[in-house]
Amino acid sequence: MASLISKSLWLAGGLAATVFWAGLAQAGIVIQGSRVVYPAKDREVSIKMTNIGEQPSLVQAWVDKGNEKLPADKADGPFLITPPITRVEAKKGQTLRLVYTGDDAASRKQETVFWLNVLDVPPMPKDQESNFLQVAVRSRMKIFYRPDGLEGNPNQAAENLNWSVVQNGTGYLIRARNNGAFHVSLASVQLVAGGRSYDVRKDDVKMVAPGSSMDFPLPSLTGQPGAGAKVDYQWVTDYGALSQHESAL
Repeated sequence: MASLISKSLWLAGGLAATVFWAGLAQAGIVIQGSRVVYPAKDREVSIKMTNIGEQPSLVQAWVDKGNEKLPADKADGPFLITPPITRVEAKKGQTLRLVYTGDDAASRKQETVFWLNVLDVPPMPKDQESNFLQVAVRSRMKIFYRPDGLEGNPNQAAENLNWSVVQNGTGYLIRARNNGAFHVSLASVQLVAGGRSYDVRKDDVKMVAPGSSMDFPLPSLTGQPGAGAKVDYQWVTDYGALSQHESAL
């Protein structure tokens, strides 16, 4: 059955490029929340989804380690999902249960990120025309596996980032260093110096992993900022909300 869903997705992509279509089957599965936090002490974590569409949907779920091109039958994430394939009726909900099956000893010093994939395949309408495009929609969501006893507080992880301005060739960039045990998902970054603001492009703002650094280009900055420079930034909390903070360089 897993291969049938994968085949449906492939066919949808093929049809999109080769036929003139008269209609479009829209997917309707909505996942509650924007991320999943999995504390190691929990035996399982529940993920709720709802079909807001007018038709039932066939849903397949799997977890990978970051390679979005892996199909469900080659998923490498250390999790068991039940049910892996399910039908969700229109205007109804379904709960996925996530169980960690990996080696906890391998990740006791810091948080690890995996990716939840939810593939939503709407049914073909009973009265479809000969030329009809069926679209399968895949959603991806981060899973933060959080071992017990990590040093620090995940709610304050972003406040502990270390910031610096670094020259890169003829330009400058701002560097965020994460010395903590938790991932920090940034939403916006702005350098304030000399009465001016220098915004990092939204597309360049990313997540900073534990024990690593991330560089953000500042193409409009022409020199090292003086005394009193600061960084204003937003990050995403465990609940998917945005939190604001400022830090001196």
